[in-house]
Amino acid sequence: MNFLKDKTINWRSFTIRLLVSFFATVIGEFGIGCYYGCGLGTDPISVFVDGVHKVCGLSYGDISTICNIILAILIIIFERQHLGIGTLIAVAIAGPLIDVFETLIRVNFPLETTSLMVRMLILMAGLITTSVSYAMAIACRMGIGTFQFIPIFIADKTPIKLDLAQTISDAVFFIIGVALGGVIGIGTIVGVACTGYLMGFVLDRISKPLDDLGPILENK
Repeated sequence: MNFLKDKTINWRSFTIRLLVSFFATVIGEFGIGCYYGCGLGTDPISVFVDGVHKVCGLSYGDISTICNIILAILIIIFERQHLGIGTLIAVAIAGPLIDVFETLIRVNFPLETTSLMVRMLILMAGLITTSVSYAMAIACRMGIGTFQFIPIFIADKTPIKLDLAQTISDAVFFIIGVALGGVIGIGTIVGVACTGYLMGFVLDRISKPLDDLGPILENK
C-alpha cells in the first residue's frame, strides 16, 4: 500500500463514477426484471439463473445473489485487480432488485392478460436498459460485474481473446440453463444479437466524458 503515499483522491471523479456504477446496477436489474417479466425469453446468463430457479425453487434474486457471492469470491482469489466498489454494489443489491422489478412487472402486466405487443415493448425496455447498464459499468471502471469474471479469467489465462471468451461463457451458461429448464424465446435471440451492439454504441459515447474526469487516484 506504499504507492498510495504519493496519491491523492480525485473526489469529483470518485463520486460521479460511484453514482454511475450504482445507477448502472439499478437499471441493469430493472432490465433483467423486464426480461423475466415479459415471458419471452432472456439473455444466456438469465436463462441459466431461470434454470436454477426452476430446479431449486428459489427466487431469481436469491439465485442471483448466491451466484454473485460465489463469483465475487473467485474474483478476489483469481482476478483481484478487477475488483472494485461496483462489484460489491452488485453483490449487495442486484439480487433483491431483480425480485422487486420482476414482481412489479408481473403484477402490473400479467402474462395471461397482457398483449404480445406490450410484452414486446417490455422486452425492448429490458434489452436497452441492460445494454446501457453494461456499458456504464465498464466505462466507470469501478470494478467488473461478477458474471464478467469468467470471460475475463479465460482471456487472462489462455490465448483466447475476450470477445471469444465472452461467447464461450455465454454458450456454457445457455446450455446449462436450457438443460435445467430455463425459458428461451425471442428475447434470447434479441439479447444475443443486439446487446453487444447497443453496449458498444453507448460505451463509445459515455467513455470519454467519464475519462475526462480523470482517474480516481492522482499523483500528489
